[in-house]
Amino acid sequence: MIFKAYTHCKRPVTAILLVLLAGIVVYTSTFHVPFVFDDEDAIITNHFIKNLDNFYANSSGYKIDNPNRIVADLTLALNYHFGEFDLTGYHLVNLIIHLSSALLVFVLLRLTFLTPYFQRAVKGSVSGRRNSAAESSAFSLQPSVFIPLFAALLFVIHPIQTQAVTYIVQRVTSLVTMFYLLSVVLYVKARLSLENSGGRRGESEGKTQAADIARWVKPGLLLAGAVFAAVLAMKTKEISFTLPLAIVLYEVFFFRGAWKRRLLYLLPLLATLPIIPMTVMDFGGPAGDSVSDIKESVDEIFSDSGKQLRANTTMPRSVYLFTQFRVIVTYLRLLVLPVNQNLDYDYAVSTSFFTGQVLLSFLLLTAIFALAVYLFWRTRSSSLHIPGLDSGLTAQSQPILSTACLRLVSFGIFWFFLTLAVESSFIPIKDVIMEHRLYLPSFGAAAAFAATFYLMAGKLARPVSAKFLVLGATLLVLVLGFATYQRNHVWGDAVRLWQDAAAKSPNKARPTHNLGIELDYVGMRAEAIKALTRAIEIDPYYFQSYYNLADLYLISDQPDRAVPLLQVYILLKPELPKGYVALGAALMRGGQFREAATFLEQNIKRIEDNAEARFYLGSSYAFLGNREAAMRELEVVSRLDAELAATLTGLLGVKSGHGIPHGR
Repeated sequence: MIFKAYTHCKRPVTAILLVLLAGIVVYTSTFHVPFVFDDEDAIITNHFIKNLDNFYANSSGYKIDNPNRIVADLTLALNYHFGEFDLTGYHLVNLIIHLSSALLVFVLLRLTFLTPYFQRAVKGSVSGRRNSAAESSAFSLQPSVFIPLFAALLFVIHPIQTQAVTYIVQRVTSLVTMFYLLSVVLYVKARLSLENSGGRRGESEGKTQAADIARWVKPGLLLAGAVFAAVLAMKTKEISFTLPLAIVLYEVFFFRGAWKRRLLYLLPLLATLPIIPMTVMDFGGPAGDSVSDIKESVDEIFSDSGKQLRANTTMPRSVYLFTQFRVIVTYLRLLVLPVNQNLDYDYAVSTSFFTGQVLLSFLLLTAIFALAVYLFWRTRSSSLHIPGLDSGLTAQSQPILSTACLRLVSFGIFWFFLTLAVESSFIPIKDVIMEHRLYLPSFGAAAAFAATFYLMAGKLARPVSAKFLVLGATLLVLVLGFATYQRNHVWGDAVRLWQDAAAKSPNKARPTHNLGIELDYVGMRAEAIKALTRAIEIDPYYFQSYYNLADLYLISDQPDRAVPLLQVYILLKPELPKGYVALGAALMRGGQFREAATFLEQNIKRIEDNAEARFYLGSSYAFLGNREAAMRELEVVSRLDAELAATLTGLLGVKSGHGIPHGR
C-alpha cells in the first residue's frame, strides 16, 4: 500500500494533498492553546494592534516600536479586528502560514530539479532510461519525486517547528519564512522562464519586436513578485536580511551562464539589502553632520557596547558568539533527535573560545561546513559520479544524477548556516537559544537530509532496498508526527507548559516564575505563592517574582508580607513606578498610614501622574486626619481618574462626619 501511495505521489497534486493532510493532523489540536509568554506584550496589552487606523500613516499617534515587523503586527491586528482574543482565529492563521511554507518547500525543490544544473545531469543519465522492460516497471526512487515530498513532510511535521507554529506570537518567524521562500520560488521561476525563452530565441528570430518584448513579460512579473515578497519579508522580521544572499547562493549552485547577465537578474533582489540596516541602525543626527560624526555612529553600532546590533542584553559579542557554537550543535541535535524540547532553556554562556565544549563544537561545525564546500567542489561538473551509487538506481536515478543530488546536500548545509547567521553570530540576543529560530534554517536541513536519504537508496543498490527506504521514510514521518502531536499536547495547557519548562530548567527563575503566574490564573493561589517563592530562591535578583509575589499577598489580604518584597523590588528596579505604587498600597492597607504618606511624599516625582498612587497618598492623609493634604490629593486624583476620585471623596466624607480633627 505504501509503495502504491508513493507511486500516486508522483503526481504533484497528490503530494501536495499529503503534505497538507500531515500538517493538519498534527496541528488541529492546537486551536485552543492559550496565550503564553510574550503573547501578553505582543497581543493582549499591545494597544497598537487594537486599532487598524494605526497602520494608516500612524494616524493615531502610536509609536511603532519595531518598523521591521509591521507586516507581522498587521496580521495580528487583523486577527484582533475580526475576533479580538478568540484563540481559534490566531491559531488558524498560524497553521495556514505553516502549511503555505511547507508547500513552498515542496515547490522550490521541485523547481530545483528543473534548473540547468539538474537538467544537465538528467540528460547525462538518459541512457539509463532504456533498460529492460522489467527494470523499467520495477519500483524506482526518482529524486525529483522523492526528495521534494520527503523534505516537505519533514518540514511540516517535525516537532522542532511547534514553537514557531503553536506559539502565537512566533507567527513572526513562520510568516517571514513564508515570504522568504516565496521570494526564492518566484526568482527561480523567473530564471527558469528566462532560460526557456533563451532556448527558443533562435525560433523567434525575425519576428516582431512586440513578440520579443512579450518574451520578457512573464519573467519580469515573476522577478517583481520576488522583490515584493522580499520587501514583505524584511518588514516581518530582521532575519530576512540574508534573503538576497540566499538567492545568490541558489544562483551559484543551480544556474549557469555569464555572470554579467546573471548579476543583472540578481540586482533587483540585491537592492533590498539596505532595507533592514537602514531601519535598525540609527545613524543619527540631522543632515549635514560631519564625516567624523557619521564614522563615530558606525563605530558605535559595531562596538561591543553598541546598543543597535543587540536585543535586550548587554552580553559581550564575543561571549554570545562562543556560546552560539554550542547552541548550533544543540540545534543540530534537536533536528536529528528532537527530545527534551523546552520553551525556556537554561543554557550556560561560554566566556572563552578555548574550552572543551566550545572548541569541539567549533571543530564539528567547521567539519560540516568543510563537507559542504567539498561537495560543492566535487559536483562542480555533473559528469562526475560517486562509486557505489550507481549499481541499484533505475530510470532517472543514474550515477550522474546521483552525483548532482550531492550538490543539493551541499546547498542545504550552506542554507542552514546562512539563515542562522543573523541570530547565531555576533548580534547578542537576550535568550541565547530558542527553538523557533530553527524554522527557516530547517528547510536547508530537510533538503539535505532528504537528498542524503535518497542517496542511501542508491548505496543499498537494489529496488527492493529502495522500497525498504521508502518504508523507513514513512515510519520516520509517522514517528516525528506523533512526537509533534505530543509536544502540542504540552502546549495545550499553560500550567502544563510551564511545569514542563520548570522541570527541564530547575535552576532558572523565569520558567518557575511564569508557572506561578499561570497557577494563580487558574485559581491555585497557594501553589502559585510556592512557585514564586521558589523563583526568588533560584535567583534573588529576579525582580519580577518579588512584585508578583507581593501582589498575591496583597490580594490575599496579607499586606505585611508584601511590604519587604516590594522594598527589595524597588532596590532592584528603582526606575519602575509600579513598585512605589504597590508599596504605598501595602503600607496603607496594613494600617501604616504615616509610613505610607511619608514614603509616597518622598517619591512624589516618581508617582506624580499616577492616579492610583495619589489615591493611596490621599487616603493615608484622610486616615491620619490631615484633611487639607487629602483634599489636595483629591484634586490631583480628580484630574487623573474619576472613579478613584469618587472613592476618595466618599472616604473623606465619612471621616469628616466623624469629626476627625485637622492635622492630627
